[in-house]
Amino acid sequence: MYMLNHIQNQTMKNTVKLLFIGILTLTGCKKISVPNENARKIFGKWDYESNSGGFSGAGGSTKYCDDCWIEITDLGKFNVFEGSDQISTKNFTIEMKESIISVDPLPALVYQDGVYETYRFFGDTLLLREEHSDGYLYVFVKK
Repeated sequence: MYMLNHIQNQTMKNTVKLLFIGILTLTGCKKISVPNENARKIFGKWDYESNSGGFSGAGGSTKYCDDCWIEITDLGKFNVFEGSDQISTKNFTIEMKESIISVDPLPALVYQDGVYETYRFFGDTLLLREEHSDGYLYVFVKK
């Protein structure tokens, strides 16, 4: 009798665990939508190269270090790494937004606080722009 109860308890625990994992998988792993196929090219890993802009126009932002790289996932995660250590992450969606440098809307990473950065590609180079006066332009190259 003890053995039968033990087996039933283990089976019940395993069933609950599988159900819990299934719910997390279905609700936590939804890919974000993109406005067009070009916007989809942002997903992947990018090495930080440089920045320009700011008040003087000469750059100088310390947002990313020389050893930094970013990973932008189709699950809406913007991860920043310094070497092999992840130093930050934030959630985003992609929308077409107005830009201070273009008459046409550009694809933008829109963060939970409403701030957004537009982006463009030139070959394997990503230009990520803060969309406010005296904002910075960040240059990344595909890993």
